[in-house]
Amino acid sequence: MVRVFARFTTLDGKGLAFPPEQFTDTVGSNGWAVSGHRSSTGHAMLVINPHLVWRGYQRFFEMRTRHPGRDFHGAALLGLPWQNMGYSPSVGWGHTVNPIPNMSVYDLNLTGNRYLHNGRQRELKVTEHRINVRGEAPVTVLERHSVHGPVVTAPDGTDVAIRIAGVLHHPATSALEGWWRLSLATSVQELFKTHDKSPLPLFNMIAADAHGSIGALYCGTPPTLNHATYDDTQRRLPGDDPKWLWNEVHPASKMPRVINPESGWVQNCNETPWFYTDPPLPAANWPASIAPGVTQVDDFRPITSRTWLKSQNKITPEALLGLKFTKRALLADVVLDELLAAAKTQTDLQDAVTVLSSWDRHANQDSKGYVLFYLWSILNVTGIGDKTLFRHVAEPGAVPTGLANPTAGVATLRAAKAILLNTGTPLDASVGQVATLGEGQNTIPANGGSGVVGILKSFEIMPTADGFKKVLGDTWVSLVQFRPNGKTTADSVLVYGNTTEPTAPPSKSQYPVWAADRLRTP
Repeated sequence: MVRVFARFTTLDGKGLAFPPEQFTDTVGSNGWAVSGHRSSTGHAMLVINPHLVWRGYQRFFEMRTRHPGRDFHGAALLGLPWQNMGYSPSVGWGHTVNPIPNMSVYDLNLTGNRYLHNGRQRELKVTEHRINVRGEAPVTVLERHSVHGPVVTAPDGTDVAIRIAGVLHHPATSALEGWWRLSLATSVQELFKTHDKSPLPLFNMIAADAHGSIGALYCGTPPTLNHATYDDTQRRLPGDDPKWLWNEVHPASKMPRVINPESGWVQNCNETPWFYTDPPLPAANWPASIAPGVTQVDDFRPITSRTWLKSQNKITPEALLGLKFTKRALLADVVLDELLAAAKTQTDLQDAVTVLSSWDRHANQDSKGYVLFYLWSILNVTGIGDKTLFRHVAEPGAVPTGLANPTAGVATLRAAKAILLNTGTPLDASVGQVATLGEGQNTIPANGGSGVVGILKSFEIMPTADGFKKVLGDTWVSLVQFRPNGKTTADSVLVYGNTTEPTAPPSKSQYPVWAADRLRTP
């Protein structure tokens, strides 16, 4: 479990210490909860929706476990002894990866093995590990430490030190037991109190219960840097200045949370916790360094989610599931008309204009033109994040309007066209043409798209030299409808199914169910 937390924490989009992945440098998830008074059923509803890489340590296994005192259905990362999200008859929760700044990266300015800290020269502690490998020569690994923590070589060749709250420093070693205790809770309030006693080092928690209550919690114990801003945590810190070397962490009980907001809903799509509900939580009530501000939202998923929730009166289970399976690219509604008007004057882009003019602005399997617009959006991801792509942003979290620089947008369209054609892919390609679901002969065309453009049915792809490859997408989707007296029900789907080993019993394919925007009834 420590390894998993370390892997999640060291996903490093800026390359401060570790290589970022091209195009998709982070994992993601969605989560929604609707209270009893806002639900059309009169009872709370919960949608659990992690979407991670479909292989390796991020792969889930779905199971239900029943024994005296515990009845729990959920999903566990492979290798865990019990579920790390799911539901009982009384309460349920989902996790989304949160932007908690647990990892601090320090510039050391090394000379050999020596560095400056607090006005004097120090020497790295170096430990040599000899690892025996069966059938091959032993491997020698040098472990280097400064006063800050382990020393690694960053992608730019710089040696930096890292310090990781909740994992390497002040580790949350109770997290695994915490998930077990969470599954025994009977209410959202008890769930959050349980977490505070056995905290997780990261993740958001979106929760609901059979009493009609809902809540959202920012899990973690981030570094205590009272003089720092969140932006400080996203850069390399001066290793020689002792004021940046933290030795304490904030207690889990002091992290942002909300229970039963007046809006009747909570949500998270990996963005800042201040947008759990509406109106936003007052960020000034918490330390400035623990989370990004309301203007620092780097894709359109939260905007799609919050805009829809704010427009609803009573929310039905069918409508909530429809929100989760949204495949419309909201970003296209904001920028595409102006982009096409500017591109019409360019002779070499007439084919691209024709394709995008006919595109239905969705990521259905046959939505011709989605892949081209997706590539254009990925090339503009920085401008989406800092909002410079748009002509006007009315308020944080709201839908922006217009394209700030159509001329620059046209240049990016030309680059996106070149990327697409260099992969040998037709200009009007749909996601179903470039990616399939399943293995061998039992494949079907894919659908779903990128959160960067505001699509909530997650299916991320990445261009390669000879086409596209799947990166990540929806993994487990569960719609839980709570009822009192143990009558809670849920429909779920684990997109890729449970078994993968060639010698394992065959699993029933879930791809057709998910592709049809459906869940299966237990």
